[in-house]
Amino acid sequence: MNTGRDEDALTRGLDELDAIRRRVVNVVGHALRTPVTTIAGMANALGTADDEATRTMLVDGLTRNARRLEGLLDDLLLAASVSTALPAGDPETVALRPAFDAAWRSIDGTGDLTVLGPDVEALVRPESIERIARAVLDNALKYGHGPIDVTCQTTVSGVHVEVTSIGDRPSEEEVQRAFELFYRGEHAVMAAPGLGVGLSVARELARAEGGEVGLERRGDAIVATVDLPT
Repeated sequence: MNTGRDEDALTRGLDELDAIRRRVVNVVGHALRTPVTTIAGMANALGTADDEATRTMLVDGLTRNARRLEGLLDDLLLAASVSTALPAGDPETVALRPAFDAAWRSIDGTGDLTVLGPDVEALVRPESIERIARAVLDNALKYGHGPIDVTCQTTVSGVHVEVTSIGDRPSEEEVQRAFELFYRGEHAVMAAPGLGVGLSVARELARAEGGEVGLERRGDAIVATVDLPT
């Protein structure tokens, strides 16, 4: 009998489960606290506002933060493979260059985004490619330094996109764990708040469209790959 060994394995398993639980509570709690607190404060202020300009400003702020909260919850559901959170509608032919340009602006990327290769199109739901592009570009911003290049090309089965950033980060462990739910590498934690589900959401969206998202290190470069059908 290996009772002692079994007990040790059970203890390790429980410790790992507790560590995951604490990580989830910590990450989700911090990410949701800001919009929830902001909404509560604005709602209280709206109740006592006595001029139209202030009320309009507060309503705009409430709407903006409610949408942010909705987006965070959608990301959580998608990362957990809840299909009801997938974008609705039918796939459309979407040009990828303007989609990545728009995503770059939405995450406040500085300067112009360099998009190399032909003007390719994918057959996807527009919201899916918007969110996929934001996720891989945001990841490149957090982990790389210097310029970010996006390279598009056609393949036998569709289109292939590579988002390349240069830097000595993330570590090999961070690359291997990049799609693990709620995992945030050291550099991401220092760079900005977040849930640690961006790449997981991007992969779920890509797979729902018949594609895939990956991440790999090539020398000094970190490369996110996006494959989509046409």
